[in-house]
Amino acid sequence: MDLAMKPEDVAFRDEVRAFLKENLTEDLKAHARLTPGILADQDLRVEWLKRLYKRGWAAPSWPKEYGGAGFNVMQRFIWASECAAAGAPAGSNMGLSMVGPTLMGHGTAEQKAHYLPRILDGTDWWCQGYSEPGSGSDLASLQCRAVSDGEDYIINGTKLWTTGAHQSNKMFCLVRTDPGAKPQEGISFILIDDFPAKGITIDPIITLAGDHEVNQVFFDDVRVPKKNRVGAENNGWTVAKYLLEFERGGTAHGAALKNALNKLRVLAARERDGDGQKLIDDPAFRRKVDEVEVEVTSVEFTEHRIMSQLSN
Repeated sequence: MDLAMKPEDVAFRDEVRAFLKENLTEDLKAHARLTPGILADQDLRVEWLKRLYKRGWAAPSWPKEYGGAGFNVMQRFIWASECAAAGAPAGSNMGLSMVGPTLMGHGTAEQKAHYLPRILDGTDWWCQGYSEPGSGSDLASLQCRAVSDGEDYIINGTKLWTTGAHQSNKMFCLVRTDPGAKPQEGISFILIDDFPAKGITIDPIITLAGDHEVNQVFFDDVRVPKKNRVGAENNGWTVAKYLLEFERGGTAHGAALKNALNKLRVLAARERDGDGQKLIDDPAFRRKVDEVEVEVTSVEFTEHRIMSQLSN
């Protein structure tokens, strides 16, 4: 097994580093550093996306035919690793990571042509309407109802823990279109364009840390055209499972962990309270840091091993 990068991978890595050096401003680095969760300053999130879009790198994993960068497996790993090491904003973009790939797999030609460019250039920001009170891990028990009315659905119900609803202008949503069917067979996958539309109420949920990232969303006779359904009626569970393939993963954890560990070493090397003592001089603390470094190194080697196998 060869863990060394090929010459073309080294060249790509250098290209990425040059891009980050030129485009990753101090404001963007501070945004990434000071973000406690996954959402923060929306203007800076948009600015970073637009810089990526201008370079053609807004969607590293999307095929070029849909406007993506078309990176291969190793290039995606290098991109994620270099971004983590440089302190670039990670952020949460459900349009790029979930809605786009889902439309590529299950959307109509019209849906792809309309939504994909708007995701890439930052026109649209999406939130996810899945969980409900009492329907989290048992998602198939969801009760948010969509009733057919001519060419539209009328939606009533609520969604819970909706990340970024207050910063989004679009929502992808699971709704129950056939309450008489088996739980997984009576669900449809709907795109809500006009968000928040008439009849939609967004209530913030403030965490114990004082952060506002999640919300509860209420629907009161919200009208959505049927052309916004992805896949067949009552086949939304299949579409949702396909989407969940993209909800996790794609991050180079080793580089991010190493970056965080280096920051910890810097902080620990500072003098405490003007008494001449430094935390890094404590043998027990230093041993713990060394133990963590061994674990981080193992993560890095595991990721490199997997990338080597996938790319060969």
